[in-house]
Amino acid sequence: MYGADPWDRPTVYAPPRRQRGGYLLAAVAVLVAGGGAMALVAPDGDRLAAAPVAAPGPGSFAFVQEQLGTPVTYDPCEPIRYVVNDALAPAGGAGLLAEALATVSGATGLVFEDSGSTDEPADPDRPPRDVLRHGLGASPVLVAWTTPEQVPDLEGGVVGVAGSVAEGVGGSAMRYVSGTVYLDAADLAGILQRPDGADQVRAIITHELGHLVGLDHVDDPGELMYAQNVGRTELGPGDRQGLAALGSGSCG
Repeated sequence: MYGADPWDRPTVYAPPRRQRGGYLLAAVAVLVAGGGAMALVAPDGDRLAAAPVAAPGPGSFAFVQEQLGTPVTYDPCEPIRYVVNDALAPAGGAGLLAEALATVSGATGLVFEDSGSTDEPADPDRPPRDVLRHGLGASPVLVAWTTPEQVPDLEGGVVGVAGSVAEGVGGSAMRYVSGTVYLDAADLAGILQRPDGADQVRAIITHELGHLVGLDHVDDPGELMYAQNVGRTELGPGDRQGLAALGSGSCG
């Protein structure tokens, strides 16, 4: 989750959502500092985009879920399909979402595939499998501009909440298969009225997409995934190391 504008009132990030449904491992946060980025390199032959290489150096990152010492990831050989409920989106929101998606895609090598708009409402208990619309396949990620009434986690100073569902693959390996990104439309519209509002909202969406692909909070104010909103608007060095690791999982 991402807290609201720090100039309005003190806020903190809440942990990323762990959705119901699927088979979830217990979350194990791994903090890496001082350039100890995990080296996870998948074969390039079947990837949709090249695996990024983040420069080693000072920085901190943490993963939402781990298995056998490596982070749970999305499949880099399959696109992350997403749909957007933009009925409440503020002016300019679509462009900022596109820019945030491009940032996370570039940092991970994961490919996001726009599957169009939807009228599906935000649902805190959304299942990972969409039987009605997609047979038994995984539901696309739902990005929804919504309200605290629909998503109680957005109450108070929180303006965004995101997370993914992991399921077992091949008997033991875990893989993210779907997720949600819920954005408080009214609060973000208010932030957009500030002189640097577009940068702040873009950062908020990028932070939530970081949770979607598997980054957890860190205690380092030099990172966008810091547990408090201190006005940072760009990915930090640890953010990039963590995102590169999350994009370097194995295929299949």
